[in-house]
Amino acid sequence: MKHLILIIISFLTLSCKGQNQEFVIYLSNFRSVELPLTVDRKTYSTIFYPNKINHEIIENLVKEFICNDSTNYSVNSTEYRYDYGVKFALGDYHVVLVHKQKYEGTTPYDFDLSEVVLIVYSKQGRILSSQSISKDNDGWISLTQITRENIEVQQIKILEFNKSEMNSKIETKVYQIARNGIINNIRTEPIKKGIVIWDEQIEDFKLK
Repeated sequence: MKHLILIIISFLTLSCKGQNQEFVIYLSNFRSVELPLTVDRKTYSTIFYPNKINHEIIENLVKEFICNDSTNYSVNSTEYRYDYGVKFALGDYHVVLVHKQKYEGTTPYDFDLSEVVLIVYSKQGRILSSQSISKDNDGWISLTQITRENIEVQQIKILEFNKSEMNSKIETKVYQIARNGIINNIRTEPIKKGIVIWDEQIEDFKLK
């Protein structure tokens, strides 16, 4: 009986070590950054494509550390791709930014859609909370400011296309990571109107 107990304890210990080691390997693929951090059209490539190529997260790690809640995130590799981004420590938690790429779509708002997914993990690699905080493509522009206190996201929806000046709607949300590791939307500001123009210097669209 004593031997059996020792075998069970050894098995559980090895299993826990294996799971933790897998998380360590997964986490090592994210680059460490200091806060504050800005995520926008200018910094996107630096954050997610520092070598000008996407660093894709393999399917088994996507299932384990991103898409274990299939109601929120799909693992279907023909529709979506998930890329490593950056990580930072916040209290007792590991926090990462993952790039989620959707290939297809039926409108300018969901075709070729890029999303930034914020994920909070325990030290052991358990997902405590996950939130898609911003999106970008031909129909969306985002500006995200991350500090140790909160995450502020300005999301612009372009309402018309192929004009020198295009009407848009602007919504600002503020998130906060609570002491239990849960991401909370603590404030949503009223939607405002704006004008989007092409900026020759940055070779991209911006608010007028």
